[in-house]
Parts: sequence; structure tokens; C-alpha cells
Amino acid sequence: MKSKKYKAIICDLDGTLIPNGSKDLPSKKATEIINKASKIIHFGIATARPLFYTKHVVNHLRLSGPSIIHGGAQIIDFTSGKILKEQRIPSEVILKVYDITKKLNLPFFIDEETETIAMPTNWLPHDLLGAYFPSITLKQAKLLEDELSKIPDISSHRIPDWRKKENIDVDINHYSVGKQYAILEVAEILGIKTDEIIAVGDGYNDFPLLMACGLKVAMGNAVQELKAIADYIALPVEDDGIVDVIEKFIL
Repeated sequence: MKSKKYKAIICDLDGTLIPNGSKDLPSKKATEIINKASKIIHFGIATARPLFYTKHVVNHLRLSGPSIIHGGAQIIDFTSGKILKEQRIPSEVILKVYDITKKLNLPFFIDEETETIAMPTNWLPHDLLGAYFPSITLKQAKLLEDELSKIPDISSHRIPDWRKKENIDVDINHYSVGKQYAILEVAEILGIKTDEIIAVGDGYNDFPLLMACGLKVAMGNAVQELKAIADYIALPVEDDGIVDVIEKFIL
């Protein structure tokens, strides 16, 4: 009965399937139960990571079908490897953001095709899928977000910082990009309703993901704001919370 009610589960990666910032893979126990669940319903991910920093987990879990990467800037079919949807930030907008970073004296990194690099002073302008500000204080984030709000072409998202727990990262994408919009696309691709999807996450940027889905699950290590809107709070990532979720709602 559980598997008939829900037809897909979409999980965040860092802090949900693996610890924040970790290059590790999901545990053996989590891997086994995800593989088992994948035979019953669609199992996908929704991560702020770019594709090149996600592939090792995808290959390990043998994921297939649509998933959300780069915070929603791309939807990819892991069965064929085809990018189903993509939305980049125009180069002229990136330069506006770069001016803000220099004004506020903040670190600024951009996502190139195969790597993330610090913004070079001799950058040759081209459209990007995303960029981010690593490990800044909450005060800096608020000042940054005030400045970024003046640029209508982008959206910004807070992400827990794995380097310093008291700090945060701020990701930017095209204004039309986000996990909430992407989950609607994924539901359409799968031919299901969003209320037939379980969403699992831990961070600020997972708020729209959970709000878009039928069952909202926050990890035990999630930020308090996410727990407040969750239908269910799972065990922390260190205790294989995803196993808890799958056993309770799918298997």
C-alpha cells in the first residue's frame, strides 16, 4: 500500500544522502535500500551540486530517469545522459554580480563545465549555470542578498556550510531556476502528480522542494526552518535517515 501511494522520491544530496561536503558515497545500508526502492518507485536527486561533482554518487547508486542538479538549472535523464532542461545565467549578469562581490569583498566562485573555480580577473564572459559564495557569515549573507535583490535576473539560495557550521554558502542561479520549479518538470516527465512525490532534504534551499511535494521529510540534521514545515522528521544523515524514510513510506 505504501508504494502505491507514492510514485517517486526525490532527495537532496549533501546532508541527506551523504554528509555535507563529503566526497564519500552513501553507506552500504543506504545503497542497498535505495537500490531496492528504485525497483518499486522512481528514485531521483535534487542537488545544488554541478554534474561533475555528482556523477560518482549517481554511478554508485545506478540512478536512472530524471533528476535535478545545479539547484534546478539542469534536469538530466540519467538513463540516457541527456539534459532535458537547462537554464544559464547570462554573462552580463555574472559581471554585475562580480561587481557586488568586489564591493563587499566576498569570495566568488563560478561553475565552469568541468570544475568550480575562483572568479578570475581575466575572465572571458560566457553564460554560466551557476555560481556561489562560500563560507560567509550570516551578516555578510544578508548584505549580499540585499545587493543581489537589485538584479532581477537571478535568485539566491542559502546552503549550510560544511566548513564552518556557523557560516553559510549562498548559491545563485537564473531567476527562473529552483527545486520547486524543477520538481514540477520532473513530475510532468514521469507522468505523475507532485503529491505522489516524497521530498527529502536538510537545508534552506530544500524548502521549495518540500513545499512542492506530497510528503515533506526533513532530516534529523536539517535546519530548524525546514523541520518546522515537515510532515516527518527522519534520523540524521549520519544515522542513515534515508533508510528510515524508505522503510517507513515505501517498503
